Order: sequence, then structure tokens, then C-alpha cells
Amino acid sequence: MGRSRSQARSRDEWEPNRNKEIKVHKITIELIAIFLGLLPHLASAQTPIAYQSVTDERLLHPEPRNWLMFRGSYDGWGYSSLDQINTKNVNKLVPAWTFSTGVEEGHQSPPIVNNGVMFITTPKNQVLALDAKKGELLWRYKRELPEDLFQLHPTNRGVALHGDKVFLATVDAHLLALNAKTGEVVWDQTVEDYLKGYYMTLAPLVARGKVMIGVSGGELGIRGFIQAFDAETGKPVWKTYTIPGPGEKGNDTWANESWKNGAVPVWVTGSYDPQLNLTFWGTGNPGPFMREVRQGDNLYSSSVIALDADTGEI
Repeated sequence: MGRSRSQARSRDEWEPNRNKEIKVHKITIELIAIFLGLLPHLASAQTPIAYQSVTDERLLHPEPRNWLMFRGSYDGWGYSSLDQINTKNVNKLVPAWTFSTGVEEGHQSPPIVNNGVMFITTPKNQVLALDAKKGELLWRYKRELPEDLFQLHPTNRGVALHGDKVFLATVDAHLLALNAKTGEVVWDQTVEDYLKGYYMTLAPLVARGKVMIGVSGGELGIRGFIQAFDAETGKPVWKTYTIPGPGEKGNDTWANESWKNGAVPVWVTGSYDPQLNLTFWGTGNPGPFMREVRQGDNLYSSSVIALDADTGEI
């Protein structure tokens, strides 16, 4: 494990100045919570939120009021069964609160919500925990990224939850576990060397006590892979390359030595079938773009692959 280059920040240090005038030319990303005008107003006083541990059972059967993972549930549907807001009353929605993250680049993180605590991420790997009712900052984690890191895509697509931990995949190719109550780093695992072009922008996927991630960097000549880590310790469990190596089925679909840096990154979080114990991941295009140097079908690029969640076997 690598030593953390990170720190959690207090509410007082990072609380936004709500009275500060926002300049027209400045692009500020805001989260907006909405509620029906016909509902009673939220109470002005609120007791501190007690964080509810995210168990395997809750991930298998997520409560409709929560959004515990990237697409809401293991099937990846992104569907909510809540029906309080509908076509008849949607026009009565009004803003309840706004919150500025303070980061100007485009945000791609869906809010991950667990019983009143909302987790969001920003470009350049900040994680914010908010009171979902009030829009107040509970804690902020800010990754201290290397000065020599060249970020083509500094965005982030969210976190994963399990137990009392929040998992973050970083653009300097680390996987972190944060304390969900405080934002402090629990463990920090190096996934690959960012100087070789590896980085991560996707939200991790947690299943059966394992945290699964996929790497990006196809435009920089990497060899893509999907890897699983123990959620408690951060120790690697298995690693499956998206490009077969010598002696593996499909390696002959790569001409010469092109398999060594043929890209096939993983941009988006996979899904999981608990009955089959299979996890499904979409892969990116092969590289480089000039096909002449990588003749063949280039397995398993631009594909969907199914892996055994316990072993990583395709």
C-alpha cells in the first residue's frame, strides 16, 4: 500500500461563502435538491445524522429511498421506484437548497445517498459528504495529486459504499477507502503507475466484499485491466487483463507485440448478477488508432466481458 497523500478537511474550513457574489463568466457546478411545494417545510433544527452501515444485504436489496451505488442497483438499470413526484405535480417543484463545490470543471458524479447522507465527487478527486436535507457540508476530502500528473480527463464518476467506508478511484491510479463518517483515509492502495499512462475516472463496484475497478489510459498506450481488492484491507484479490497475454485465448488476435500497449480501457462501472456471481464490464476501443500496427480482431476490445466475481476468470 502507498502512503496517503491526502487529507480530510473540516466543515468550518470548507464551508462556502453563500453571500459572495458569483461572477457571470464563472462556471460553477451546483447540486440542487428539490421538493414538492405541497409538502411541509423541513424542520429548521436537525439532530446529527447517524450513519447506517452499508451491508451486502442492503446492496442486494437497496431501499427505494436510497441510492447506494453508481446506477442505483446491481443490475445497472438506473431506475427508481419512487412515485411521489409524477407528471401531475412535477411543475410544483421548487429549489430547497443549492451547494457550490468550488470546482469549475464539468462534474459527472451522480449523488450517492445513504439515509440522509449524500456523497458526491468532483474533478481532481474531491469527495464531499452533505446533509441531504439541508445541503450542509459534513466533511470534504481533497486528494493531493502529484505535480507531474498530466490529466487528460480529470473528472470522476462517483464513489462506492460498503460497511462504513467510501471507495474512490483516483486519476493518479490509486484506490482509496475513506471513513464514511469523517472522510479520513482508512487505506490507500496503488493500482498502477500513473507515469505509465494509467488513471481512473469510474465509480468502483462492490460485491461480495470486493471492490472492483477498471483502468483508463487507452490513449496513452496502456494495457487495460479490471481488478478486485478486499474491501476491508485493500489487498489485491484478482486481476484480469482486457487484452489476452501470450498463451491465453485471444492473444493471437493481436499482431506482433501490439497486445502490450493495445489500450482496451474500462471507462464505466460494471454491473453484477448475484445469482450467477458474474460481473459484467464494457471495454473501450483498441489502440493506437492506426489499425495497421495492430492487425487482427483485437480481443476483448469494444466488448462486454463477464467475469467470475470471486476469481476474475472470463
